[in-house]
Amino acid sequence: MGTILVADDNRGFAELLRATLEEAGFEVLTASTGPAAMACVEQNEVDAAVLDILMPGMSGDAVAERLRQIAPGLPVLLMTGSSGGFAAGSGLPYLRKPFPQEALVEAVRRLVKR
Repeated sequence: MGTILVADDNRGFAELLRATLEEAGFEVLTASTGPAAMACVEQNEVDAAVLDILMPGMSGDAVAERLRQIAPGLPVLLMTGSSGGFAAGSGLPYLRKPFPQEALVEAVRRLVKR
């Protein structure tokens, strides 16, 4: 069904997302920092990226911006626990934490069907 990168500095949350997406039929790679997320995309075939906005080393929106340069067609979904509007301002789809697991699966399915 596709390989999805999940990047979140909260390892427990990243593992929950991994389990959710694997149960839905996706292969999942995880990263806990922005630079690790970039390296993961550079070293693997990835069909979509799910990025937390607030991560150490490089924010998720900064990673998304870099991905536009190195992998222009790669779909990106941002996640945020913040009440700020910066995710909405990016023009990328996003989920506000906490979100139902079904919302994640549906959002990722929409991304990979583009």
